[in-house]
Amino acid sequence: MLQKNNGHSDGAGSGDVPKDADDGSGTSPGTGQVTARRKWLALLLQDRFACAAVLILLGVALCAVLGPLLIGDLATRQNLRDPGREPFSLDHGWAFFLGSDSLGRPVAARLIAAAGTTLSVAVPAVLCSLVVGSVWGMWAGFHGGWRENVSLRIADVILSFPSLLLAVVVLYVFSPSASGIVLVLAVARIPVYLRTARAESAELRSRLFMDAARTFGTSSWASIRRHVAPTVLPTLLTVAALDFCFVMLTESSLSFLGIGIQPPDVSWGLMVAQGRQELQSSWWIAVFPGLAIVVTTVSATVLAAWARLATDPGQRWRHGLRRGGRGRLRRPGTGVTGAGVTGAGRGSAPERTETAAAAPEPEAAPHAPAVPDAEAMPTPATPGAKLTPGDPASTSADTLAVNNLAVDIRTAAGPVPVVRGVSFAVRSGETLALLGESGCGKSMTAHAVAGLLDPAAEVVGGQALLEGEDLLGLGARARRRLAGPGLAIVFQDALSALNPVQTVGAQLAEPFRIHERMSRRAARAKAVELMEHVGIPEARSRASAYPHQFSGGMRQRLLIAMAVALRPKVLLADEPTTALDVTVQAQIMDLLRELRSEQRMALVLITHDLGLVAEHADRVAVMYAGTVVETGPVAEVFGKPNHPYTRGLLESVPAEQHKGNRLNSIPGSPPDPRSVPSGCAFRMRCPMARDVCATQLPVLAATGADRAAACHFGKELADA
Repeated sequence: MLQKNNGHSDGAGSGDVPKDADDGSGTSPGTGQVTARRKWLALLLQDRFACAAVLILLGVALCAVLGPLLIGDLATRQNLRDPGREPFSLDHGWAFFLGSDSLGRPVAARLIAAAGTTLSVAVPAVLCSLVVGSVWGMWAGFHGGWRENVSLRIADVILSFPSLLLAVVVLYVFSPSASGIVLVLAVARIPVYLRTARAESAELRSRLFMDAARTFGTSSWASIRRHVAPTVLPTLLTVAALDFCFVMLTESSLSFLGIGIQPPDVSWGLMVAQGRQELQSSWWIAVFPGLAIVVTTVSATVLAAWARLATDPGQRWRHGLRRGGRGRLRRPGTGVTGAGVTGAGRGSAPERTETAAAAPEPEAAPHAPAVPDAEAMPTPATPGAKLTPGDPASTSADTLAVNNLAVDIRTAAGPVPVVRGVSFAVRSGETLALLGESGCGKSMTAHAVAGLLDPAAEVVGGQALLEGEDLLGLGARARRRLAGPGLAIVFQDALSALNPVQTVGAQLAEPFRIHERMSRRAARAKAVELMEHVGIPEARSRASAYPHQFSGGMRQRLLIAMAVALRPKVLLADEPTTALDVTVQAQIMDLLRELRSEQRMALVLITHDLGLVAEHADRVAVMYAGTVVETGPVAEVFGKPNHPYTRGLLESVPAEQHKGNRLNSIPGSPPDPRSVPSGCAFRMRCPMARDVCATQLPVLAATGADRAAACHFGKELADA
């Protein structure tokens, strides 16, 4: 079995992408802080809405801080000889640009003064409730037990009183003041943060990394500070930003009702309350403070959405993605364009395509080597033949034919190619194995064919023909029509792939209800029949059980049953035996082989296990650095490999003759997708590397009957 490299990942659905090039590693602390600040600023500048929201909120904050110095007593100075001046005139100075109220006070100056009053209530209230509620909630959620129960009951008692109603009662009984409003709103909002932090902490306390921290003797508060708080912080900041809007609106409502900010102080809510009497004659007195409330709250909401992703390390990189049309650009050296493959009927943008065609093609960059031209790559089923995308004759016998597939992941630094010109074919009743180390693009290829790529990944070229129909060019409705009867996939983690809150019977019945319009009872009967077919004991009674009530092997059987329910033409099995013991692995593979023979479906098996491939696959496609480097019948490829990488994999498998000797291994590790070497991607690890390997990219060429290898010396190895 191949050893997985933890530094790389095949999967697209997990969201794993190459880490940012500018990560500040290997720098001094001062330089790292500067780099971090630049990255935050770059993330903000790439989101126009968030950038505008920050500018608006900064303007409001500046008005609150510097307003008293700028306007002096203009906000309270009355001019009864000339009240109700209309807005949008500079005849009486900038302070009267938004008009004046019934007492002759300038509206613009009062808006600036009111900003300080409004923020002096909203900001302290939010900060107090955030700090107290978050710390309290993390403490209760981390420890659980009576601490958690008591904390939740206290939160329930506070939440039983509506915030606005509680504030009205308290402020009506006691004299209204800014400090009273802050205290009431802070106490009323503590349960929001408490319950949020408690829920996140309770989920985290059962994680393995928390158990690992306990084995090191980490104290409770240290665990909360180092492990819980950084994970919970993005959610809490989002809640705080949204709560800021709520508190500000609540203060405005209280002032509108006359029990909030009292004259001579002024707030936006008080201005709206004072102007409502004159809406018909002097509309601007109430409209402009109302607009200030709306714009500020909307800006805070937009900033909250940005902060939620920007503070989450697992999602932060998505903000740096450069948006671009799907499949519009032509990759240098690629025989196909993302805009459309001949005969595939895919849409394109003429302007972009013509520009790409007119401009000379640049040399392939070291980090993104050009993929071989489509016509130079024979299909595995027909070695040596010219591959013409869209030509039915070239794939007429194949159930699934993937031609020159290319997938990029969009990052802040630009697109990173992770699948580079992959081609293979599989026929009905045949098993094709995709083999290679972690990070070579096996799962990414399968997810691209199945239409399950992460939004950050996009297909930029190639075809995936299912009985002549290009899956990559289909719309969402056509995809749904083929999902199940045409193409199905078995994921490697059955527990994650099955819905934990639905019974397995309901999940197995769902394909029949969607595609065959069966009744609930008939679909459940088919689900029970499927469970019996894949070897689930007592299927009728266990159909009402949930996924966590089954063992790992049984869950994998259920996942396979769901995938083959509608007798698909092609089944993609993405490492279906991962984390299963050897006995269960053999049972699962025997089940897949039995179903393949019974339903005559084409099976694409993604695995690291050479023994699994040798025993269960008919043909194999060996992948390295996002490309297929060798393909052919399993017995022939394993008996006499035509590529140094395949030979290295086979030599690294323990065997009887290695007993007492050092086990061979391939030196080095697979290249980072951002920095794939020019020429042959394997040359840095290849014992046969020569000068030509650094300058010329090898293409997948025929090396024998039904054999092909992407190596400059493939023919030499075949004839040796």
